[in-house]
Amino acid sequence: MGEWCFKPARFLYSMGLTLAWPALYSFYAAKSLQSGKYRRNHPFRMGLEEPSFPREGHRVWIHALSVGETLSVVPFVKALRHLLPRTSICFSSSTETGHDMAVRHLGPWVDAFFFMPHDFPWLVKRYVSLIQPRVFVLVETDLWPNLALELKKQGACTVLLNGRLSHDSFRRLVRWKRFWKPIYASFQWIFTQSEMDRARYEALGGPKGRVQARGNIKLDASFEKVSTGEISELRTAAGIGPHRRVWIAGSTHAGEEELLLAVHAGLRKAFPDLLLVLAPRQVHRSPELVRKAEEQGFQVALRSKGERAQGKDVFLLDTLGELRKFYALGQAAFIGGSFVPFGGHNPLEATAQLIPAFWGPHLFNFREMEEELVQAGCGFVVSSKEELKGRLEAFFRGRERQVEVLEKAASFWSTRGGASGRIARLVFEECFLKEPPPQTPGSAACEGEE
Repeated sequence: MGEWCFKPARFLYSMGLTLAWPALYSFYAAKSLQSGKYRRNHPFRMGLEEPSFPREGHRVWIHALSVGETLSVVPFVKALRHLLPRTSICFSSSTETGHDMAVRHLGPWVDAFFFMPHDFPWLVKRYVSLIQPRVFVLVETDLWPNLALELKKQGACTVLLNGRLSHDSFRRLVRWKRFWKPIYASFQWIFTQSEMDRARYEALGGPKGRVQARGNIKLDASFEKVSTGEISELRTAAGIGPHRRVWIAGSTHAGEEELLLAVHAGLRKAFPDLLLVLAPRQVHRSPELVRKAEEQGFQVALRSKGERAQGKDVFLLDTLGELRKFYALGQAAFIGGSFVPFGGHNPLEATAQLIPAFWGPHLFNFREMEEELVQAGCGFVVSSKEELKGRLEAFFRGRERQVEVLEKAASFWSTRGGASGRIARLVFEECFLKEPPPQTPGSAACEGEE
């Protein structure tokens, strides 16, 4: 790649971003007028409005990009609050849905919620100066160079939590290693989901000895059992009786629903009362999915309208944040984003409710998790809609098989979990009880290959 100097590269990045401000603002303004999208978050992300923060004492700033990251970090936030009862916790999101989910699920434990600004150098400097975080925690993704280096400059203890790099992401990033190395080196700690992720972050320049595979916090978030009372209330509200066969298709994408509806049609020949709970990843697609289901002769109930599944063939779960609880009403689940080359979604929420999870050939965002669940006997890869139908039909017919999968899922979960509490304890000890470690020099200098 030739010689590379980080300082000029960062200058060009910041200059390009700043020059793009008018175009970005125009885009946001147009979308706000057309559909209302970005209306609440873009003034903060563009630096036109400024949130307020607690004025006194130490602060922890936690950032999660959107809904998935927000839900995964809930146990960590609770554990950190227990360790730091008098420390202010501020929580930022990039999307409006992520912000709403954070307020809904973290309200009792967080002191301030706000939108993450774009990575304009002057804007992130202002935010870091306003918040003055003792600790900054980034959940998984949404890493911005200017923010990372400004946090380091102002002396925050910076933590990357639940780090994960797919093979494709790593391959792209390693080509630009000389740019990314000072940014990853700016973190005091990087906690990864697996040993493979740990090796990849170290190869990109993560701080030596401080990149550690401490487990997947999504296991803790996923294993939060749905109580008997919650299940009873949900059944009553949704009109799903305890003796009705139900399978869940969670976080589905365009191109999958037609296949799943065809599978459902085939299964209903053997099980006429079978209900499909269809939960699209993008809830605004519900009118399209209603039309597709009705074209196959199904009667549809919509959760968003408070409709009940009794007497219906398909229950459309077109709301946010409820999929985990609905898994507790099913006997089997399909994980969306895996029949199309999206990379799939987290299969843990389904198996945590002690039901089998099926997915297509494209769960490449969760390869290690996929291997673990398949080996444990509670996760199953299917190559086609015909195989999915055959597997589900055999599962529904075999009571012994159902009990066997339940026991294997329970065994899998009995030996996992607790990463959130362990990492929260380490962050507390390293970032509050000890002086911050010395910063790695050279982030502003020309970087060469080691």
